[in-house]
Amino acid sequence: MIASSGRNGKRMPTSSHRIAAAALAAIAALAAGVGCAAPARVAGTIARAEGDTIVVTTAEAKSENVRIDKSTRYSIRTPADHSILAKGRYVGATATPQADGALLASEVHVFPESRRGAGEGHQPMKDRPAGTTMTNATVNAVTQAMPRPTGNATVAAASAGNGEMRLTLSYPGGAQTIVVPADVPVVTMSEGDRTALVPGTHVIVSGERGSDGTIDAARISIGANGSVPPM
Repeated sequence: MIASSGRNGKRMPTSSHRIAAAALAAIAALAAGVGCAAPARVAGTIARAEGDTIVVTTAEAKSENVRIDKSTRYSIRTPADHSILAKGRYVGATATPQADGALLASEVHVFPESRRGAGEGHQPMKDRPAGTTMTNATVNAVTQAMPRPTGNATVAAASAGNGEMRLTLSYPGGAQTIVVPADVPVVTMSEGDRTALVPGTHVIVSGERGSDGTIDAARISIGANGSVPPM
């Protein structure tokens, strides 16, 4: 359709032009609304639990409002001894690369058998410092590494003898060597539910922060028996 001309000779927009402009404005508004949500991750202690909202107090004494719904997933993290890291276990290791090509673990999670294969593989973590990776894989080998000097001190025994544990984690298409110092937390993971969200419990919340500042929780990790789940 050709635009008509007004009295001053200028071309006037037609109805089709107006519809197109309105559609573009609607798309822009929708995009702006979507952009209001930003990834969020907070750790702290539950101060209050009221209906579908919990209030988490962080280590900096900041109060964070967290909204939960039917899609929120819960996992219970229970501290475990390093001896649980045996051949055949399915684990997740958060780690950073070292000069010798190995990965130095900062935490290791042992999955229940029902979750074998979950997130399997090796990939960078977007919500951690640059270079941090997550490897979800099966323990193919366990050895004791010789002690090595670190920035703080020589790493003590991991499970038996001196030195660190060195794990070979295998997944389809690859494998990674993970070094686990004695002071690195190891936890078992089990499915949980919202009944575990009681005041005084230590949690890690991952989700999206809305324009009102409230975090819509996608995942909540819960420390068992008063423990603090590793970040």
